[in-house]
Amino acid sequence: MFQFKISKSVDPLEWNQNLLKSEFSTFFQTYEYIQSQSIDKDNFPIFIEIFDGENEIKGQLGMIIHKSATVYSSKKLKKIINLFSDLGKRGNWAGGPIIHSKDKKDRLEILKIIILALEKVGRDYNLAVVDGYTPHQDNLIDENIRNEFKKSNYQIENFFTFVTSLEQSLDDIWEYVHKSTKRDVNRAKKREIKIKELSEFSELDNYFDLSKTWAKTKGIDVEQILKRKDGYWKCIESKIDKIFLAFENEELVSAHLLGVFNNIAFSHKLTNSYSKATSLGGPLLTWHAIEWAKKSGMKIYDYSGGKSPPIDKNELEKYHAQWDSLLSYKRKWGGKEFPYFHVLKIRRSSSYKMFRILSKIDWTFRNYKRKQFQRPNK
Repeated sequence: MFQFKISKSVDPLEWNQNLLKSEFSTFFQTYEYIQSQSIDKDNFPIFIEIFDGENEIKGQLGMIIHKSATVYSSKKLKKIINLFSDLGKRGNWAGGPIIHSKDKKDRLEILKIIILALEKVGRDYNLAVVDGYTPHQDNLIDENIRNEFKKSNYQIENFFTFVTSLEQSLDDIWEYVHKSTKRDVNRAKKREIKIKELSEFSELDNYFDLSKTWAKTKGIDVEQILKRKDGYWKCIESKIDKIFLAFENEELVSAHLLGVFNNIAFSHKLTNSYSKATSLGGPLLTWHAIEWAKKSGMKIYDYSGGKSPPIDKNELEKYHAQWDSLLSYKRKWGGKEFPYFHVLKIRRSSSYKMFRILSKIDWTFRNYKRKQFQRPNK
């Protein structure tokens, strides 16, 4: 009844128009975003389309093939890990698959075909791992859908996001914001922090200078960030991305990257320079983005979220250290929690184990560099 087609390139307009048939497709699955992640010959896109017997589109999944491991901490370590590049071959995606049906039986059958297509991609490119994140707003991902992934040896991790309906008034949205966050927004206004939308390619230099500063606070090598400059601009030109900049005394202190598609505004990345003891650019940028999304006719504002707490109590300390600060900030905006899932299939177990060891080295060095960064004292 259903069949798949796998392509390295598709018609951008047609792909995006088909995505709009689904109420939960986001910018993550747009042609422009997927292309923006294809930064060099070692990272390229794959597009999976599912058709019915009448050649009608019934499912879509855009993903990226990574031919080598991504290394964030240093160029030298990247060269060493690249000697074992075959270990890091993976295919991943975000915000998919998109299934164009609300009928539970059809959704299950379409998913089966998507999983078959993913298996072919895994074989064709000898991938060690295939993984992705399901759409945040797809509330039809039930136990049957999850079990279908499990039958094909996918592991499933629980995640959740924070969502605010923009069909309510700004006053009502503000009412649910935590009082400490309201205070930060008002303090930022009193400091006369100014917000500007990035509208010219030359302004990306300021944004990427800020990104380099932010990267140092996270122990990230800036080369990985700079490669994405052209891709960012193409997304901005296509109105898939918005970047808002916050200036304090004419110094760029914060920036907010917002994904925009299908009447859904998604808070993708909030960047700070941490040049001040207290950073107020972020809260003001978040509220500005909510106001902009509301005035622009968006229906949903997604703050993004994170991983759900582990069942194993021995993992809680590590979990809290990684997620508490981020989730505390997002939770204070009053959004409702919605579940989504990370699905992962290990295709080459020995390669994946070695890849995890190398990734741990990268993470350890990155974490060491992060701890060396000194923020200003209050």
